[in-house]
Amino acid sequence: MSFSTKKSFPGFRDIPPGAHLIWVAPSEMTSTRSAYWIVTPEREEGEQAEVYVKQWDKFNEVLSDPASNAEERFQKERLEQIYDSLSPYQLRAATSGTLLPPPRQEAEQLPPFLSNETIWTQLTSAIHADLLNRITGQNQRSWQVTTTDRVAGDESMAEEARLYATGKSQLRFTFPMDAPLISATAEGSQRTRQALDPTSFVLSTLENATDGRQPEDLVGELSFAFLTGMHLGNFSCLDQWWFYVNKVVFRCFDLATERPGLALQLVQTFHAQLVYNDRYLEGDILEMMPDNAKKLQKTLITYKARLNEKLLALGEFITPRQHAVGEAFASLESWLWRLGWDLRGEYVRSGNLMLEDGEIVDMEVTDFEEEDERGEYAPMVVELDNSGHEAGSVSWDR
Repeated sequence: MSFSTKKSFPGFRDIPPGAHLIWVAPSEMTSTRSAYWIVTPEREEGEQAEVYVKQWDKFNEVLSDPASNAEERFQKERLEQIYDSLSPYQLRAATSGTLLPPPRQEAEQLPPFLSNETIWTQLTSAIHADLLNRITGQNQRSWQVTTTDRVAGDESMAEEARLYATGKSQLRFTFPMDAPLISATAEGSQRTRQALDPTSFVLSTLENATDGRQPEDLVGELSFAFLTGMHLGNFSCLDQWWFYVNKVVFRCFDLATERPGLALQLVQTFHAQLVYNDRYLEGDILEMMPDNAKKLQKTLITYKARLNEKLLALGEFITPRQHAVGEAFASLESWLWRLGWDLRGEYVRSGNLMLEDGEIVDMEVTDFEEEDERGEYAPMVVELDNSGHEAGSVSWDR
């Protein structure tokens, strides 16, 4: 929810379990915003709720912690006195002046995880305390983020980000933008395979970490970058998000067969991010950075072709989870069709590829070469149904 007020705002109550981002801006015209991520725990009936005390720093115009422990204790002790004046979490436009527009009616039935009631859970279910500790470097109960925070490794910040960046705080992700997605020990054919598909490198990095991180943390980092970037106008986080979707998530082709549960989470969370943006946010991430959007469209065209190849190759041995990845991507493709995105195009199967360190390797995708001989990837005219699928074809979501 989002709203503006000229009165003193005492806070919220009845915040449900899970991850939440609370941000503040001095005015609608202000470019910089400050926020805190909080993770409210599950609690038993009758168990005392977690209380978070934050205050507005008028001098620096940021949301901050109380000036002292005594001030924090004082605010907690007076909670009973002000409880009724706290705004309930489920604030509604009819009673609160909420600025969120009513969701548009969808032309088709969307998956349950995209409903108004569940979409935030889909976006934040992989964001947890340990993840926030690692990204922000703050080992505490709440995690401050601002418009001016920079992502470590971001050497090509957008002009807007350079305008506001202070270098005061650095956010650290598992896969920095300036680091290669290839193992330092990889040589020869293994190095080339990782250049074409970094799945093995990504899984090795996540599964062999000594700091407790898990493969699912990639989903959490994807959501952190998106939500912090869009809500706070943090262009460095948006650069990280674009790096993840164009270079990691939709280039890990083997993930759908080797770790289908993780691939499913990534596809569905990415889908939820686009729907959330379309439904609730003023800016459009695809329009804000059109060059990256063009790259994404090409990335998704390649991903679709490779995904179909790998799932069809499994034949009768395909598992329900692997099948679900195909269904999830088909749902995403159908949604993108309404934006004019056609993912049925051809993709590059051979040529030269420059690695992050400048080395150039020859690449050739040999999977399903017999399909090339039968013209599987040749352009052709087909009839589409109302959902953007090829009429009469087998679809993963049917």
